[in-house]
This record gives sequence, C-alpha cells and structure tokens, in this order.
Amino acid sequence: MRASLVITMAGWGFAALAQPAESHLQFDVGIGHEAQTSPVFQLSPEGNVLYLDGQQGLGGSHLRTSLQGNASWNWEQGISTALAADATIKRSPNSPDLDYMAINLQPAIHWPWGSASIGVGINLQSYDVGGHHFRDSSGMQVDWTHSDGDSLWGVVAEVASYQHATEYADMNAKAASIVLLHQWSDPLPGIDGLDFSAIVGREINDQDIHELSSRSAMLSATVRWTALGADCSLGRSWRQARFDANAFASEPSRADNTVLTDLAAQWALSARHSIRLEYNAMRNVSSTRLYDNDFEQWSVILRSTW
Repeated sequence: MRASLVITMAGWGFAALAQPAESHLQFDVGIGHEAQTSPVFQLSPEGNVLYLDGQQGLGGSHLRTSLQGNASWNWEQGISTALAADATIKRSPNSPDLDYMAINLQPAIHWPWGSASIGVGINLQSYDVGGHHFRDSSGMQVDWTHSDGDSLWGVVAEVASYQHATEYADMNAKAASIVLLHQWSDPLPGIDGLDFSAIVGREINDQDIHELSSRSAMLSATVRWTALGADCSLGRSWRQARFDANAFASEPSRADNTVLTDLAAQWALSARHSIRLEYNAMRNVSSTRLYDNDFEQWSVILRSTW
C-alpha cells in the first residue's frame, strides 16, 4: 500500500502539468444476502477424506459500499495517462466470516498506434477476508485496443505476483494471463450491447506446491438491453481450471469446472442517481468433492455518479 500511495501522488503530480482531465466518480451503497454451501467431510485417522451426507452452509445479510473513480489526461502527440481506483467494503453483522474489503489502483499510459492504441499499466490490489488481511498483489499490464465506433477489440496481457498474509504464505504465487475481448454497440434491434471475452491463465506456486499451481481458461458473454425503463444485463461465464497435482495422493490431479451467472437491472431516479438490483450465482464442480461449492447473492444498490 505504500507503493500505491507513492504512485498515486506521482500520478497527481504529473497530471497537474497536463491538459484538463476527463473524470468519472461512482459511489454505491446497498444491502444484500448471500449464501454458499459445500460438502460435509471429516478426516479419518489415516488422513483420508470421508464425505458425509448433507451440506455445510455459510450465509447472511450484508451491507456494502464501494467508491470507484477514474481520470485521464491528454498530452502531446496523442499520448494519454490514466488513473483508476476503487475500494469496496462489505460487512455482515451476523456472519463476520463474510466480511470483505478490497482496494485496487491502476495507473496507465497509452500511445496511439495506427488506428489503435497500446498501453502499459500497473495493477495493485489488496484484499481482506473475514476481517483479516488475506492478500496483496502487484502486476504489470500491456494492452492493445481498437475501436471503430460500433465495436471494440482488445487484448490485455498481465504478469502478477501474489503475496499473502503470514498464515497463508504457502499460497504465494506468480501468475500470467492473456485476455481477448470484443464489444459491440447496438448489434441487433432491441439489443444495446454484446460483450465477449476469453481468458487463459497460468499460476505457479512460489513454494513449488503443485496442488496450488494451475492452468485455467474462461469464456464470458454479456448481453445488454432496455426493458420497463431499466438498463438490463445478463452475463454467463464458463471456467475450467486444471491443477498440477492433488493434495490427496489417492486422487488424480484436481480439475474444477465453474459456471457463473450475473443478472442486473438499473432504473434512473435522476440524472445522477439510480437504483440497481443484482443477482449473482456460481456453481463449482470439482474432481475433488471437497472443493464443490454453490454460491448465490442478491443485492439492492443505490448508485450515484459524477
């Protein structure tokens, strides 16, 4: 976080020398309920996993607030700099294990390249889970984007380092990913937008713990439309992760298959304020049943933008 502060101050200092910035600020405050379930198990004296009938669950209502902001500055020869930051805090009074906090900071610089743009940026993140610090990550991103007014193509490559709190230090890792995305505006009558993305990634554990190293691939699609005065969206994602080994020697290497669903509707209350309903679901099926998981979340959010 000290590095984040230094970069932020440097960005503000350089930005003061540039032309006036374009900026956007968004503040959310909301309530919701979430629940997740996973298999009930116990360890035998020999260390084998024994699965029992039924499921164990964790759930509860929560309060959530988030602040997101971004700004860009134009320089000579088409060069631009940008700074994006966001912070989210979620508190569950009756289920503190669901408490969550995240901070993200992304400074970047972009150059024109023919009819497209290339950029270099830094991605800094910090997470707290269940009221305890969990992980810091720092990454370097390189991106290419091209827009013709009706559609946008983009490619983003990132290398990152994950540093966990002391009690989770065995999870420290290096990661790399490549994202391909394509967005269309007004592609069909009644459809405001279509977004597609494909991601491939590789994570390698710093301690050579092979059951914590994996390869993954993910496909996502989102459709946006307007109905009953609301801006609506439906997104579906499919993810596969293949781990290098398994923590249980008697089982084959772990393989996870995950399906995610995101549904939202947002109604404008005024020029700056809106009310938003969200539903999120995740189903993870693993070759090692210990990691099977079902997750659902409903939220009602008041959103303000400037």
